[in-house]
Amino acid sequence: MRATETQATQAPQAAAWLTRYFLILAGLGLFGLLVLAPYAAWWLHASGDAAVERAVAAQGSGRFALFGSGVSQDFVDYKLRLYAAIKPDIAAVGSSRVMQFRGAWFRKPFCNMGGVAGNLAVLRSTVDAMLRIHKPGAVILGLDFWWFLPQWEAEPFKEVPPTSGSYNYGFSSLKKPWQWLLEGKISPRELAAPLLGLFGAGFREDRFGIMAQQTDDGFGPDGSWYATAEATGQKLPLDFQFRDTLAQVAQGSKAFYRARPGQDGPSEAHLDAFAEIWCRLRSRGVKTFVFIAPLSPRVLEAMRKTPGAWPHLFRLREALASRGIDALDCTDAAGFASGDCEFIDGFHGGEVSYARILRRMADRWPALLPYVDMEKLDAVISGWAGHVIVPDSRLTPLPETDFMRLGCPKRTPGDVPPGSEAGAPRKDRP
Repeated sequence: MRATETQATQAPQAAAWLTRYFLILAGLGLFGLLVLAPYAAWWLHASGDAAVERAVAAQGSGRFALFGSGVSQDFVDYKLRLYAAIKPDIAAVGSSRVMQFRGAWFRKPFCNMGGVAGNLAVLRSTVDAMLRIHKPGAVILGLDFWWFLPQWEAEPFKEVPPTSGSYNYGFSSLKKPWQWLLEGKISPRELAAPLLGLFGAGFREDRFGIMAQQTDDGFGPDGSWYATAEATGQKLPLDFQFRDTLAQVAQGSKAFYRARPGQDGPSEAHLDAFAEIWCRLRSRGVKTFVFIAPLSPRVLEAMRKTPGAWPHLFRLREALASRGIDALDCTDAAGFASGDCEFIDGFHGGEVSYARILRRMADRWPALLPYVDMEKLDAVISGWAGHVIVPDSRLTPLPETDFMRLGCPKRTPGDVPPGSEAGAPRKDRP
């Protein structure tokens, strides 16, 4: 009898609790729909993160503006739009390892298409997409040695799209600002920036995307990448003292897959695939200059201890030559007077390192000389040896630091006469 009475009492209470629960849930959902989501959309627009068109328009107008999105790293669409706006006479194409070529080093319009290709199949489709938009007079192709290993990509002739066709904005993007706030990636003040903008204290107009807004990381008007946050010490390096890259070398992981038994060089199929891309450009009358992208000296030294693990790197240049492709092998940074102090991480050289590479390319191939401003290259190399970025007041007032703690001498404009070589760490530090 008592149990029946208790059940009779609890039933209405449970029903009331469930009612309150669903009412609160519905209220939160309505609040999110009417307040949080619209504010997030406003925030993404105001920060420039959801503004590829505005970024390209600003950069195409000649303004120095940066585009560094936090929402999506699928920036092929952005690069193709920028390419269409610039219609360059010369372009650099490849992975992120060509992103440091600057437009200021060229006498003719230049567009950096670095980051558009992660393998040979995507390189082909992106080159095709570029040629449908505009045919440049010359192209610099940067090669990653792991492109020539079947473990990285099994089908180099596979037809793939160059881009998804959008910048991957969607309903899920509306969660980003709130998610970043909870994760501490943005501050309450940054979240309130659109409101502060009503009083003139919001986001900067020449920065598009939260990365560009926060740390001046992003793509410049020529499509090249500015790794400002790490170089100026605003954030810790992801590859501090190349430890992550060296771990990949030791483990044979990611881009540093080791060759399988019986693999004694680059894959024949992958060499054929690249040769087909190279011929495709040249048959259209595009001067094509090829280089193999560099490694930091520490990383290369580690790989040389087991050269048999990477025959697709150490025999790549001669394999390309056997197909009639003259490639400049820049694997060894010391070979062009660069060093660890000029590297962003274990396999991404910085701005000065790539100035040296372009200088060597122009020395080797006279057909490149009409495009290249040799005096500017020489000024960069002699004035900022040992640095990752060249100071630019339009970018940041912050000087470069010894962000890797390698004992690299760094300077600010005017405190050291240009011309001293500083491409190697000091030996009195670890």
